[in-house]
Amino acid sequence: MIKTFTVRRQKIIQNKVLNILFAASEAVPFAKTGGLGDVASALPSALARRGHEVTTILPRYGGIDKSTLEMSGIDISIDLDGKRFDSKILSAKTGEKNCRTLFIDQPELFGNRPNPYGDENGDYPDNDLRFIFFNRALIELAAKLTATPDIIHLNDWQCGIAPLYLDIARKEGRLKETSSIFTIHNLAYQGHFPKKSFDLTGLPENLFTLEGVEHYEKLALLKSAILFADSLTTVSPTYAKEILSPELGFGLETLLKGRSKELKGILNGIDIAEWNPQTDTHIAANFSAKEFSGKETCKRALLDEFGIGYSEGVPVVGMVSRLIEQKGFDMVMEIIRNFIGEIHFVLLGTGETEYEDFFINLAEKHPESFGVKIGYDNRLAHCIEAGSDIFLMPSKFEPCGLNQMFSLRYGTVPVVRSTGGLNDTVKNWNKVSGKGNGFVFKKPEPLALKSALQKAIKTYSKKREWKQIVQNGMKADHSWEASAGEYEKLYSSLLQQNR
Repeated sequence: MIKTFTVRRQKIIQNKVLNILFAASEAVPFAKTGGLGDVASALPSALARRGHEVTTILPRYGGIDKSTLEMSGIDISIDLDGKRFDSKILSAKTGEKNCRTLFIDQPELFGNRPNPYGDENGDYPDNDLRFIFFNRALIELAAKLTATPDIIHLNDWQCGIAPLYLDIARKEGRLKETSSIFTIHNLAYQGHFPKKSFDLTGLPENLFTLEGVEHYEKLALLKSAILFADSLTTVSPTYAKEILSPELGFGLETLLKGRSKELKGILNGIDIAEWNPQTDTHIAANFSAKEFSGKETCKRALLDEFGIGYSEGVPVVGMVSRLIEQKGFDMVMEIIRNFIGEIHFVLLGTGETEYEDFFINLAEKHPESFGVKIGYDNRLAHCIEAGSDIFLMPSKFEPCGLNQMFSLRYGTVPVVRSTGGLNDTVKNWNKVSGKGNGFVFKKPEPLALKSALQKAIKTYSKKREWKQIVQNGMKADHSWEASAGEYEKLYSSLLQQNR
């Protein structure tokens, strides 16, 4: 009888419409500085399409037009640093019928800042106060909602101390049946602040220890999440393994190993409505795997935009990226001159001055082959994905990566290093088996990158092989639906454990 009841109860939980609160520091279209903004928009929408009730919580930054939002009727007051911070909760409806966004409108901490984390002078000096407030406020808001959340899904260091605040709330008798899940998007960014920042948290002094929220004598928000969240995820299966190593654990690998049973890698998806070569309004011509001729039109238009002449049989190699060492730009600098005359190269991105200057100078010396735009342009990013033959992504580490998935969808063959989500999505071409959708190298070394790019260029000249690689890539499904299903299973499992 007991076993029958347990199985039946588990089935009820699995079929339950979940009430999910999704908290992040950014989400498209309201605020975006990186991939988190895409995830915090796409995943809640995908969960809502699966029938769940989803509420996303964001700070209301100055760049978010207050006149487009509605009053929710909820107020939050938090005492921090001897001062009372009062906030109105504002609301916006999203495209999905059972999906909404709530904004914590605190003018002093967020409303007078157009950007989430900093300005031209660097990070805001009070980011500790800002995000400690956000963490406390979102838990208070969760407790005030009419429908108590089943799950609070938190993301990156900006939400890192919220699992601890939830744990305290549960011990106080509030949110007793609410579980927390925390997603690590990039372990390199951990939310470290000086010891004095701990005083802002309102937490007992005995928590500022190595067994608590202290890390190398600093307040460590992401470490707090690893300790106190009910479940941990990261953005690809390979990255979930890599962060257990000293190389990519960034000092937290031992702690993560201790919670490895609660750590799961779930691959991010992409927005297949926005990134669809059949309907994309940003590109010169639409195309599909069956009707591919528009790809050539996109290629010619891309070269025209960069002032590069079209050459029959010469592949276009594209990059859209932050120009930093993590993305492998030191290796690209080492090898790219070897390909002058063999490729056309187009680059869109911004980053460290050393890399920006190098590629600007290269384009000035070889305008017939190299085109560079420093900055970000969403339309041009779509054009590069659609018009390139090869997409270069030689990251030293890459928790998930989205551009390789955009490339596959647009019939652009990725050349990548086998790390993180790149390893999970790009498989090396094997001409004997006819399997594979790109070219993969293992060692983060210039010679390994050079060899992989040479193989890609050589294979490009073999039209039948190249067509097969392209077709393999365009068949893959990297939508959010599969990932949302994995999260749904995890949420249900957490509910079963909690109840």
